[in-house]
Amino acid sequence: MNYIGLYTLIKKELVRFIRVPLQTIGSPVVTTVLYFAVFGASIGSRIGPVQGLSYTEFIMPGLIMMNVLMVSFTGISSGIMIAKMLNTLTDILIAPLSNLEIILGFTVASTLRSILTALVIYLSALFFLPFHIAHPIYLITFVALVAFVFSLFGLIVGVWANNFEQLTIVPTFLITPLTFLGGVFYSTAMLPPIFQTISHFNPILYAINGMRYGFYGISDVHPLSAYGITIGLAVILLYFTLYLFRIGYKIRT
Repeated sequence: MNYIGLYTLIKKELVRFIRVPLQTIGSPVVTTVLYFAVFGASIGSRIGPVQGLSYTEFIMPGLIMMNVLMVSFTGISSGIMIAKMLNTLTDILIAPLSNLEIILGFTVASTLRSILTALVIYLSALFFLPFHIAHPIYLITFVALVAFVFSLFGLIVGVWANNFEQLTIVPTFLITPLTFLGGVFYSTAMLPPIFQTISHFNPILYAINGMRYGFYGISDVHPLSAYGITIGLAVILLYFTLYLFRIGYKIRT
């Protein structure tokens, strides 16, 4: 393992993230605060408690996870697209780094960015409601695992896309709908049985409920199932990403 090269690539990606803090951190925080204000303060008082929690408390983990998913995906996918357009990706490919080291360099940096964003949003949420974390170890490791999965997914889409229009298709028509249908603003127990069954085919349902379990110890799915499915997705996506880099799909000319 080329640890110096891996560290350098991670540092490069983190610096790119830190240089635009209003876009990378400010935007998710403002969006989440607006969700708290509109759904938590305005609508939440009319909905009442959900699973023994106030509505604001209930939606908070889902809002944080929603931002983790988007930051993980968009940060790395746009970074790969820019590197392809500026031909700087070629410099990385010819560096003394293996395919695994390149993939880890991009995804670990993206995972760290997502965790930092989640932490800032969490601190912002403390202004709206005080709460304790029921399972901190589970929460931290699960958030990192989900961020890693969606970083891999973003890397795959960034390699596949030919332009930024194609790049926006996935978050607009796949990630965002699945997130809203994954239980951010409601519990699947509120749904008719047929829709509860369908919801369990949505992988983001497990991400959101895993986050909610980490905070409050409640979940619509078994927490070990959420963990196991996320690990399975990480393994599958990692092997697929390694395959794309090995054959040079759209990254070697």
